[in-house]
Amino acid sequence: MIDGSQADDKMKVAFSINGNPDLRVISKSQPLKSLIQELVDHHNMPGIGEDYCLIFQKGNKIKDYRIVTEKNKEEMNAKYGNVIDLTESPEKSVNRILTVLKTGTDGPERSKVLAELSRMSVDQTVALEFFAKKGLGDLMLMISGDKFQQTADIVNLLHTVAALMDQEIISADNLTNDQSFIDRLARYINTANTDPAVLEQSLQILIIAARGGVNSESIDNFERPLALTNLVSLLSRNQCTVQLRSLRLINSLLQSVNPRRKSDMVRMLSEKPSRTIIKDHLLSPNISEEFRGPLDFELYTLQYHILQRQIRDRMLTKIEPQDSLALQKIKDLRSTAFDTESPNVKNNTRYSQDYKKLGFTNEKDPTLDFMTVPPGVLALDCMDYFAKNHTDEFTKVVLENSCRMDNHECPFAASSIELVKLLGEILGIDSPPLSAGNVRYQEMFFKCEHPFEEFYTHCVIILNKTWKEMRATREDFKKVFDVVREQVEKALQGKTNSGPKTFDEFRNKVRSYTDISKKWQKDANSKDPWKESEPVKVLKAHLCHEIEELIQQQRYSFMVEGTRFQKLKKNGEVLKGQYKYLKLHPNHKTLYSGEWNHEKTVPTIEDLEPKVQVQDIKDIQIGGNCTFLKEYPKANSELSRTAFSILAENGSLDCIAQDEQTFNYWQDGINTLLGKRMASGDYLKEKEILLNMEVKLRLLDLEGMELPASAPVIPPPPPNLNFSLNN
Repeated sequence: MIDGSQADDKMKVAFSINGNPDLRVISKSQPLKSLIQELVDHHNMPGIGEDYCLIFQKGNKIKDYRIVTEKNKEEMNAKYGNVIDLTESPEKSVNRILTVLKTGTDGPERSKVLAELSRMSVDQTVALEFFAKKGLGDLMLMISGDKFQQTADIVNLLHTVAALMDQEIISADNLTNDQSFIDRLARYINTANTDPAVLEQSLQILIIAARGGVNSESIDNFERPLALTNLVSLLSRNQCTVQLRSLRLINSLLQSVNPRRKSDMVRMLSEKPSRTIIKDHLLSPNISEEFRGPLDFELYTLQYHILQRQIRDRMLTKIEPQDSLALQKIKDLRSTAFDTESPNVKNNTRYSQDYKKLGFTNEKDPTLDFMTVPPGVLALDCMDYFAKNHTDEFTKVVLENSCRMDNHECPFAASSIELVKLLGEILGIDSPPLSAGNVRYQEMFFKCEHPFEEFYTHCVIILNKTWKEMRATREDFKKVFDVVREQVEKALQGKTNSGPKTFDEFRNKVRSYTDISKKWQKDANSKDPWKESEPVKVLKAHLCHEIEELIQQQRYSFMVEGTRFQKLKKNGEVLKGQYKYLKLHPNHKTLYSGEWNHEKTVPTIEDLEPKVQVQDIKDIQIGGNCTFLKEYPKANSELSRTAFSILAENGSLDCIAQDEQTFNYWQDGINTLLGKRMASGDYLKEKEILLNMEVKLRLLDLEGMELPASAPVIPPPPPNLNFSLNN
């Protein structure tokens, strides 16, 4: 009879040896070498055990070639529905394939091994063996030397290089430093009749090179043979994968090239031919649902780079007192608004009056209004664009306010400066780009050469209208901008990730001040009338401990249930399909962890290994303070927001949560185990919700009654406790 501990060490595995089934019960602790040798001996296979390896048979759950290793061997368990094949070892396979590629000629045999290598190269064990044999250099030499003519062979060869580099075993600079190889890929991209499959793989390799390269000089050399016009023209192809990878490569280059080259690229991408291609082919409603999400994210990233390069520097630059161009723009604003001649000594007083009517705070020297950053000189550029491209609207706005004498005029210059700063905040110009999730680009921005300036033009008209509706004065400045922020943010939102399609649609979606005011009034009326009541505050303080214990138990249950955490590549990007699982034992004494790549199943505590005893935990590091993030200097700032590291006497458990709630729950849970107070945003929010619910339940009979402003005074105790009952 097998006791429980022995049964836990066993698992059933379904092997397939040369097509023959072999169902065995094996020990989980048995080394793979020993297991392979047993299978070789039992089935009288030629050679020795080291000539073979085990692989997961391709099926519904296993999509790619994957070798069984000591780390993942427990996934052989038949309960997961996997079948295991005995096949040639990676070393023998790589040697055989390289021999055929180096010595053979074009024909079925070379095509066969290329297809085999393309299939196997996604596995890290094969990649390590291939790099050890210096096979990557051989493949790159074959590509740059045009050794293959069949399209299928070229595609397999390029896919192999992309898959090998995606393993991040060696630096991407190995690609960018080989100029002949890069030139060959560039010719594939720059040639009009290149097969789409070849294009897809060439683009993927260049994306990996652009994102993974650390040498700025090699990035510049690698970018030079690529014609940006050709990359943009690929966006007009009907193949969604080519469109997506072309746009992804453009974004990768914008992220990696030097500032001067980035400015040139942004200038070209902002011109009408490029915008027309984007509008006609990437903003089309005919894009399939499969590609719409990834394409929307790349469009958001492209727009972020364009706006950042076009306006961020100007937004953070003060005006120079001797900047003749800026001074001329200020003079042009006055002359356009009031149709007066150039200033002279005799009419300087008149000019000061004009600048005051324009809404400048410093009418004697208007340049001083642009010394604050943000918005810096960008505000002047926007005002100048408004005056020169929408002259009638500009004149109407300025004269309408400058002629008012009832203290209700809207100061054009001062309000424009504040408005430009507000629009920069709404669009996230000076913030890092979002890594994923609910990103939103503005479709209307791709239809205009100067999108931000045009956006400002429409918003300043909205501001002026709202100012009049509110009958505001300068004392109401902040109130007006609170309303304008609400108007703009709501109008930019849409059912899709693209926002309004045109600026006219944006203007039509802006809600009036009356609508905003009604909404705010409704929100105010729905607020808890007892929120500021002193007796209720006392009751909440009394209930606090009970609610904290409830949340604490929820955090324990969450950790006992366990969580799947992301794993990172060396460049800081998330590894797709690879996770680790972390669980707290039900007795709250041990943390268990292990690799777990099954998305639809949850491991039991027996499937994981005990990693850290709770009593050994010293502290928890969170966010950017995590030491392990230093190993990923290119990690996105969004990832660092959900990172935490559990520090123990024998090491640490480093995790990247997939969302902020998971991060907060684990942070609270570990702090609770350490005897510390919970302090996450989710804890504070849940505590407030539960407290309010409990108070409402307890005061249900008092609903509609007005509670006293202060808690009733507790009377002093009686002088003695000698009570008696009178009959």
